[in-house]
Amino acid sequence: MLYLSADPTTAMVESQPSLDPFKPVTLISYVLRNARVFDTRDPNTHAQYDITPDLLATNWYTHVVEQTQAPTWDLADTLAADGFHGASYASMHNDLENVALWAWNLNSEAILRVIDQDRRLPKNDKSWR
Repeated sequence: MLYLSADPTTAMVESQPSLDPFKPVTLISYVLRNARVFDTRDPNTHAQYDITPDLLATNWYTHVVEQTQAPTWDLADTLAADGFHGASYASMHNDLENVALWAWNLNSEAILRVIDQDRRLPKNDKSWR
């Protein structure tokens, strides 16, 4: 699964889910084409998948810490089975937008590419050693 944010501010807020000291982050821009992304922010789509406000308010980070399955991950499995490549959802911070992708660039029509026209990103792991 790949978690993306719609803008850099959201990415920074979302990358720090706890009250721990700020952790290092690398921001990367992507372009996504031909993806079927389910919009969980549209209430007209909720009945079909039994989406409730409580489900959308799930604190997935707690589930990571507790090593349990978040109900939103069950929703992602259902959406994937229905042919969606990902889902957009509201951040818990000021109605900012995120996207979770679970299928791209393999045998899918969803194409995700990194935007790095100036070639600033490392090409291997030498910069991390």
